[in-house]
Amino acid sequence: MNKEKLLYTPIKIIIPLIFLTIASYLMYKGAGYSISKTHIVMMMLLIIFANSSKKAFYFIIIPLVLLYMIYAPIGFTFGKASYQYIASIFTTDYSETTEFMNQIPIENWFYTLAILISVLLFRITTQKFNIHYTKNKTFLIIAIITLTFKQGPFDYFKNIKTSSMEVKHELTRLNEMKTENHWGKSTLTKKSTYDTYVLVIGESMRRDYLNLYGYPVKDTPFMNSTNGVVINGLESGGTNTIASLRLMLTKANTKTWQPNYALNFIDLANSAGFKTYWLSNQGYLGTYDTPVTSIATRSDYKYFTKYGAYDSANTSDYLLISKLKSILQTNPEKQKRLIVLHIYGSHPSACDRINDFNKKVISVKSEKYKYLACYVNSIAKTDDFLSKTYSLLEKNYKKNDDSFSLVFFADHGLAHRVIDNKILFNNNRVSKYHHDIPLMKFSSDDTQQIRYTAFKSGLNFTDGLAYWMGINNKNVTQNIDLFSSKSMSDDYGLHNKIKNSVNDPAIDIRGK
Repeated sequence: MNKEKLLYTPIKIIIPLIFLTIASYLMYKGAGYSISKTHIVMMMLLIIFANSSKKAFYFIIIPLVLLYMIYAPIGFTFGKASYQYIASIFTTDYSETTEFMNQIPIENWFYTLAILISVLLFRITTQKFNIHYTKNKTFLIIAIITLTFKQGPFDYFKNIKTSSMEVKHELTRLNEMKTENHWGKSTLTKKSTYDTYVLVIGESMRRDYLNLYGYPVKDTPFMNSTNGVVINGLESGGTNTIASLRLMLTKANTKTWQPNYALNFIDLANSAGFKTYWLSNQGYLGTYDTPVTSIATRSDYKYFTKYGAYDSANTSDYLLISKLKSILQTNPEKQKRLIVLHIYGSHPSACDRINDFNKKVISVKSEKYKYLACYVNSIAKTDDFLSKTYSLLEKNYKKNDDSFSLVFFADHGLAHRVIDNKILFNNNRVSKYHHDIPLMKFSSDDTQQIRYTAFKSGLNFTDGLAYWMGINNKNVTQNIDLFSSKSMSDDYGLHNKIKNSVNDPAIDIRGK
C-alpha cells in the first residue's frame, strides 16, 4: 500500500504540470513566437506562483490567458503581432476583416480554446490533489534561478505595446500634417512633355507571376504588346500596403526607412501647378486614418468607391474606369493633370477579386492550387484594367490632342503559405520575392517596347515620379530616372533585410 502511495504521489504532481506545459506552449505559439523552452518554463513558473493564491489566479492569470487567446487564432496562422497587423486593426474595413479571418484554419480556434481549458485543468487538479509547488524549497530555488536569466512571459505585451505605439505615433504625425507642406514652389522642366500623367497603383502583385516577366501563363497580353518601357528590378518600400506606400509616395528617409508626409508626391505635383486627382477602390476610413488616405486627401479631387464604408462590400476596380472617362472629358483649360488610380488588384482574397472577370486565363483541378489560379487570373484582370485605361487615354489623345503617360507599379508582393494543404498568399513572412514588384510606362508617343533589367529602389520612388513628370524642386534628388537602363547604386540596406528570408519562387500551376 505504501508503494502504491509513493507511486501515486509523483503521478499527481506530474499531471497538473502536463496541463500547464500544454497551456504555456499554446500561449507562446498563439502569440506567434518561435518556441523557446526557457520562455515556456518561465510562463509555467508565473502561473504556478500565482496559483498559490486564488485571487492571483483568477484576477491575474485568467485575464492574462484571455489576452493571449484574443490574438491566438491570428498568431497561430500569421505569426507574432507587428506594425502590419496592429495597423490593420486601425485601418481595415469589414469586408477585408472577413477575408482576413477566413484565412484562419478552424483548428486554430480549437487550439485557442485549449489554452483556457488546460489552464483551468491545471488549477482543478492542483486543488483536487492538494498540490502546493511553492511550498517546496528546492522548487523555489530552481524557480528563482530560472527567473533571473530572462523575463519572457511579458515579451508578448512589450511587442504589442511597441507596435501599438508605432501606429499611434504615425497616426499623430498624420493628423499634424493637415496643413504641412515642405516642398515650397516647384517648376517644370523641358521633360514635362505630356498633358496628362496617370499613375496606377496595383495591389499585392509579385512580378514573377506576370507573363511579362517570364511566368509561363499568358496573364499580361496588354503589358506584353504595348509600346513603352518595362523595368525588371523595382523593389518595394515594404511588404504590405501601408509600410510600402508611405515610403514610396513620400520623400523617404533612406537611412531610417521612415516616411516624410510633409514631402509627399501629391503636394509635389500641386506645387508644380498640376491638377491632381485620386481615384481609389481601396477603403476610405477617415481623413487621416491611414498614411495612404492622408496622401490621397491632398489631391484637388478625391473619389473612393468605399467612401466612409466600414461595412463596404467587395467592389470592382472597373468602377474607376467610368470615373476616369468623365475626368478625361473635362479639361477646358488644358491644365496639366496627375491622375492616380489605386486599385484592389490581387488583394487577398484573390478569388473574390475576379467575380466579374470573364477573361480568365487558367483553371486548375487540384484544390491545392485553386487560390494560385485565382491569383494569376487577378493579374490578368489588372492587365485588362490597364488595357481599358490606356484605351481611354488613347481615344482622348486622338480626339482632344491630350498627350499622356501611364505608369503602373504594385505596392508589394506576397509570400506563399500552405494552410490545410492549400497554397495561399499572405504577409506572414518575408520571402526573397516579397519586394519584387512590376514597373512599366506607356506613353502616347512611344513607338516600341523597351525592356531593361535594372535595380530601382522604392525609397527613391517619389524622386523618380518627379523626374517622370518633369518637376524641379530643391528637395528633389536630381536625375532619378525610374525608366532608364541604369541601376541605382544603393539599396539602403534592403539586401540585409531579406538575406535570411525564405526562398519561394513562383509556382507553375499549368496542368495542376
